[in-house]
Amino acid sequence: MSKKIDTWIKLNRDFIIKLREWLHQNPELGFEEHKTSKYLKTILEEKGYSIVQNKDMKTGFYCDYGSEGPILALRTDMDALEVLEENYDKKYRSKNEGVMHACGHDAHMTILTSLAVFLKENNISVNGTVRFIFQPAEEQAPGGAISMIKGKAIDLVDSIIGSHVLPKLEAGKVAIKYGPIAATVELIDITLEGAGGHTSRPNESVDLIWAQSQLVHFLEQSLNHGIDKQEPVVLAFGKIEGGTTHNVLPSQVKLSGTLRYLNPKIKELLYKKINDSIKNVMNLSNAKIKWKSNYTCPGVVNDNKITDLVLLSAKEAIGEENVELLDISSMGGEDFAYYLEEIPGAYFRIGSYDGNCKDIHTSDFDVDEQCLFAGIKIYSSILDNYFKS
Repeated sequence: MSKKIDTWIKLNRDFIIKLREWLHQNPELGFEEHKTSKYLKTILEEKGYSIVQNKDMKTGFYCDYGSEGPILALRTDMDALEVLEENYDKKYRSKNEGVMHACGHDAHMTILTSLAVFLKENNISVNGTVRFIFQPAEEQAPGGAISMIKGKAIDLVDSIIGSHVLPKLEAGKVAIKYGPIAATVELIDITLEGAGGHTSRPNESVDLIWAQSQLVHFLEQSLNHGIDKQEPVVLAFGKIEGGTTHNVLPSQVKLSGTLRYLNPKIKELLYKKINDSIKNVMNLSNAKIKWKSNYTCPGVVNDNKITDLVLLSAKEAIGEENVELLDISSMGGEDFAYYLEEIPGAYFRIGSYDGNCKDIHTSDFDVDEQCLFAGIKIYSSILDNYFKS
């Protein structure tokens, strides 16, 4: 299939690029991807695909290619982020003010849609079924993977593969890792309460602003020095609420953040460290402190056999010199993990560095279009190797 895919990409370069540009111009937030979903379904239906969609999937859907035999699912995400784009010089800049494909999901959709079109246009024979899963709301918690599973999108599926652009890696290259590749992520909320008062007399009240600063310090020290250095752990807070004016000590302060770790076996130890830190600060400050974990996304752990498949396929598709094995895992979360709790699979990274931005979720995020072509070639090679008779 490799020669056919190379030729097809050369002949359809404009289609691939324009598809990605349209998707980038029309970003939609999680579970609101109505226009995106309709656009993609129209392309696929025009090529002869039958769309499967139900209420549980919401804006998500899937379509199948092939015949009887093992089913391999390929998953892409469709949602964008609430980010105001700054790429003013790009003709394909977002038309939806304040919403942007700042995580590369437009590239992900383009890669799998292009592959689906290629299979139909060339009547490629596979000894089984390729299931293209178009998932909504990856950025939300809980996200669209749960909706797709509930909607039976992976029923009877034998294996699943997903990918994500990586702006830290040059376009035209890919990277993968055996075992954990993305972290378990918990949403943490902490509430501190106590008698407020005048800022001139904090000794007569409970100074919750001081207490929360001490708590953040205690937590940082406890997790940094109380956990084995071989176990990556990150606890960071993105939101603090408390107080209304300069000279009044608040009676309530709230902290919201995320706890991230790779090894699920250390969860109880992490909870103990958090509880111990809270007790220490309560004794110091007389504040009443409660905490809870509102949501947990499991970590992404690649299946060794499927990782072997992706590694081999990538080397065959773009050359061994362009394939890297990752040494460390991302501490970011990815709801692809929910699929891996049900069926074996693997998740890999597609280099996308555009010469400017080296991180996702930024207002100037963009990709080098070479990542699209590399992604299509790799997935095509994966199908070749997975369905070998």
